[in-house]
Amino acid sequence: MLEAITDSALRELDLDKLFEVLLGRARELLSVDTVTVLLTDPGGDQLVARATRGLEEEVFQGVRVPVGSGFAGRVAQRREPVRISHVDESTVVNPLLWRRGLRAMLGVPMVAGGDLVGVVHVGSLVDRRFTDEDVDLLRLIADRLAVGVHAHRSRAERDAAELLQDSLLPGRLPRPRGWDLAARYVPARAAVSAATGTTCSNCPAGASAW
Repeated sequence: MLEAITDSALRELDLDKLFEVLLGRARELLSVDTVTVLLTDPGGDQLVARATRGLEEEVFQGVRVPVGSGFAGRVAQRREPVRISHVDESTVVNPLLWRRGLRAMLGVPMVAGGDLVGVVHVGSLVDRRFTDEDVDLLRLIADRLAVGVHAHRSRAERDAAELLQDSLLPGRLPRPRGWDLAARYVPARAAVSAATGTTCSNCPAGASAW
């Protein structure tokens, strides 16, 4: 069972494929009818439906849930598992959940690097009480999902920073009389600061190239 979730090959998958594989395995291993991932928005105050098995309308409609509101919002706010055995407007804010006929739900937070990145929840169409073993298994799945999301966001932020740096580069170097200039640009990366250098030939005696 654990091998299906901790398989090292999962590290090589892009985010969409990781969602597809892990949500499918969660649905099978937990014997549930729905599995849904909601990710925090850039402001961190709302959850946005990102991937699902069994509740496709939730993703298609771009469902948003405020942190602290409804079922997924409570999971996010508390950063701990939440189990409910009754699904209606008094326990969830998304009408798709009770219209789908869900009778019981379990949700756990997705946390990576100390940051909340989302919530994953599962639902059953039959009466059910989720066990502590179910919670532990979903937590393991949530951890793998959270690492994938965190890595994806880190890459996206790094790419955006490099794009910004590129946009700030001058189109051409100045050409002062008596100086031949050349430049080298090294983009900033993890633990490496950006460095630019200027060299010249024909510099006046004692002049610095920096």
